[in-house]
Parts: sequence; C-alpha cells; structure tokens
Amino acid sequence: MRALVPSPVDDVDLHAFYGADWLDGGGLRVNFVVSVDGAATQGGASRGLQTRGDNRIFAALRDLADVVVAGAGTVRTEGYSAIELSARRRAIRAEYGLPAQLPTAVVSRSLRLDPAATLFTAASGTARTIVITCAAGDSIVRAELEQVAEVVVCGGDTVDLPAARAALAERGLTRVLCEGGPTLFADLAQAGVVDELCLSISPLLSGPGARRAVAGQPWHDAPRALTLAGLLEEDGALFCRYRVSH
Repeated sequence: MRALVPSPVDDVDLHAFYGADWLDGGGLRVNFVVSVDGAATQGGASRGLQTRGDNRIFAALRDLADVVVAGAGTVRTEGYSAIELSARRRAIRAEYGLPAQLPTAVVSRSLRLDPAATLFTAASGTARTIVITCAAGDSIVRAELEQVAEVVVCGGDTVDLPAARAALAERGLTRVLCEGGPTLFADLAQAGVVDELCLSISPLLSGPGARRAVAGQPWHDAPRALTLAGLLEEDGALFCRYRVSH
C-alpha cells in the first residue's frame, strides 16, 4: 500500500489537470458526483450532492469538451438548456484551440423530448443541439425535432452507442463529455466506449434508497477495470480521475 498524495499541492490548475492526456487524443469521458455511500442523487437530483469543488470541475470539464452528452431523463430532471459560456470561459477554450460554442447531444430511444424547450430553441446555429436516437423513436416527434435540432439515427430498436460515438467523431466532436444519467453511463460502459470516469465523491451519507451512478439491466460479463490517473481533495470531497481499461 502506498500514499497517493504524500506531498499535497495547493492551487491545482484544473484545466491542466484534466486536459493532460485528453486534449490531443480526445475520448469519451463521463462525469459523475456521488455520496460516500454511492448515491448519485439527493432529493431526486445531483445538485444535492454538489460541492464548490465539484462545480468548478464540472465547468472545467465542459471547457475542455467538444460536446456535452446526456440522456433524455437527465435532461428533463436537471433542466438542461442550451449552454451559454461567459467571455472568460470562451477565452479559456480559445487557449486550448476549442471553438467558442459548446453543443449538447441528447441520447433518447423514445424521443420523449419537447421541441419547444430552450435546449433546442436557444441553441446557436454553430452549436445546434444534436439528438441521437434510433429508428424506433417516435417519428412524429422526430420530424418536429428536425426543425430545431440535428437528429442522428443510430440503430434500429435501440440506440447503437458505438455508432453514436462514431457519428459525433464524424462531425469533429472527438472530446466527448457525458454527464449521465446512470442508465446511459451503464450502457456506454457495457458497450466499451467509455475511456475515462471523473468521479466526485461528496462527503455525505445519503442513506438507503438513492439511485446509484449506474442503472439498468445487470451486466453478465466481467466488471470494467479502472486505473486511477489522478486524485484531488477539497473540503473533505474527493475528485477521482479514472481511466477505463478496454
């Protein structure tokens, strides 16, 4: 056993920390916050678990991304809207060679989405929201969404996640930040397309019954191995950066 942080370092540059081994090659990184006892929500949403440090990391990860991906359930629960970046954050993105605008991609099999939501109507023309669905999605809603978003069909009865990642890469969106939810995370991991997990551990015990960071059908194959690539701490919260073994 060895100490991971024998000599603490203060004032970590979060963009440098999370940009290392990421900006050049890209990948699909998942960001989650959980309590110490594994809950992914508190009071039905992740915001009950967030800390000051988690919010700073959340922003830094977005600053280093080409696209933010979320499942339709997370979009509804967390109240997603089109991403608006401040002038300071646009300047940070420019330093790293990233465009000023950051689009959102929503993964939805059923297309239970509201085309009138600001996630679609307030998105700029250069960062139009992307809807990733499958052929089984509601065709009427799909036609409505095509008026306000870019709709990408990947798969027949379910969303083909490797195809979805490839579709983003074809559009030059190679640094993919997934913000959940638990079912999408589980499906992405099972499909073998997750490269990195950024996990914030909030110093709270949420108690029984709260949802975990992974959800859905049980996996019947081997667990996914993780390698710890970095660890930060602030006010008792831990911020882990794991690489996913393929």
